[in-house]
Amino acid sequence: MRRMRTYTSVWKVPKMLYGIQDIAFPMPISYRQIGFFIGGVGLMWGLDQFPPFSFIGLPLVEYLVIPGFISWFFTKQLLDGKAPHRFILRWIAFQLSPHEHNRYKEMSRPKNPYRYCSLVGYRKLSVTEGGQSHD
Repeated sequence: MRRMRTYTSVWKVPKMLYGIQDIAFPMPISYRQIGFFIGGVGLMWGLDQFPPFSFIGLPLVEYLVIPGFISWFFTKQLLDGKAPHRFILRWIAFQLSPHEHNRYKEMSRPKNPYRYCSLVGYRKLSVTEGGQSHD
């Protein structure tokens, strides 16, 4: 199967916000960054109700620095070649999966697993105080 190259991504220009009314931002901000920033503020507001976040007491750090870091991290960084939120969701799905795959296809466990019907011989090893073993 051949992949045809198209120029549709050329026309997908991200919407940017350059300022609010007469206040210009130092750099353009995308709506995605604004969404992650508002989500970070909401997360910090929710976590502010529980210790140890309730002990910080620095609103500038809680509601500006940490959400700013969250928005920067989730929009500018890549984890294993993926956006961080998609990587985290896939990691959680992997941890919750049964981990029983054969050639990337899910395996089914047999209803009656194999059991040994004959005697299994083994040797018992006993150790004395001096560290010597007796057979």
